[in-house]
Amino acid sequence: MKSDILIIVEHWNGQVDGITYQILTKGRELADSIGAGLAVLILGHGLEETVSVLKNKGMDEIFVIDNPALAQAGPEVQSQVIAEAVRRLGPRLVLIGYTIIGMELTPAIATKLGITPMTNCVKVELADGAFVVTRPLFDGTLHAKIVLEEKGPSLVALQRGATPAAELPSKQASVEPIQLDIGAIPARSQFLGFVEDPVTGADITKAEVIVSVGRGIADKEKIATVEQLADALGGMLACSRPLVDLGWLPRERQVGASGKSVAPKVYIACGISGASQHLSGMTESQRIIAINKDANAPIFQVAHYGVVGDLFEIVPALTEEAKKSK
Repeated sequence: MKSDILIIVEHWNGQVDGITYQILTKGRELADSIGAGLAVLILGHGLEETVSVLKNKGMDEIFVIDNPALAQAGPEVQSQVIAEAVRRLGPRLVLIGYTIIGMELTPAIATKLGITPMTNCVKVELADGAFVVTRPLFDGTLHAKIVLEEKGPSLVALQRGATPAAELPSKQASVEPIQLDIGAIPARSQFLGFVEDPVTGADITKAEVIVSVGRGIADKEKIATVEQLADALGGMLACSRPLVDLGWLPRERQVGASGKSVAPKVYIACGISGASQHLSGMTESQRIIAINKDANAPIFQVAHYGVVGDLFEIVPALTEEAKKSK
């Protein structure tokens, strides 16, 4: 069975990123719908552990490009390698995560293939035999549905959380190496090393309760109002990107595509409109509560509970109630 759907695996140090499992869930669903195979592509060096982890996770084929030159290859080399693999394999649909890595690789891969990428997508589905993607527009206030060409290949980058990861059928995938002359690929940059942001005690990815603040706070001094609620609930303070850009909170507190991905038991969004970049980092939260003056804010589309009102009236009241329950 030909694998018409190909997924680009995102991994680091033998660990497969959670978004890959989410995309595998969607890929398996689509492949079964069209009666086709599902394949993944893994590139890097020393991939035995990664292959072992994925071997029985629901795909039919695993294509591996294992080369020492890929151990520290930059995006310009990786995109060339992926594009060449896509040419050889001829899938109809290629799925990749809309992560920091995917944001950089997707347009480069598409350029090399001479196709238009579909980035920042929240859904991909089958309709009348064609793949249809949904993309947010204008900060998530509108969504566009786009029908992809049937001949392919189509390249789609899916947001984190667009498809919840589900239990995949246990089947032993075949493993096939792809040989490429990596050294012949020109590179104008050199990878020097991976630098992680220093953690000064605020690891929001481990918090069970997160109270997050956005642009609606308007004044740096008022962040304390939201932080008091986080403290009263035994949680942690987080934020959307604008507050980091303003220098009001450190980057380690940022939730979103260019920040941290979190999945707490409770996520309270205060004054956050709900741009897609932020939503991609928190939609796996078990309970989402949104507080915003704008009843049409996109955040309410993903919230389990929503309060339309002034956060400076609502948050202090919640804080008092939380203190009483202690």
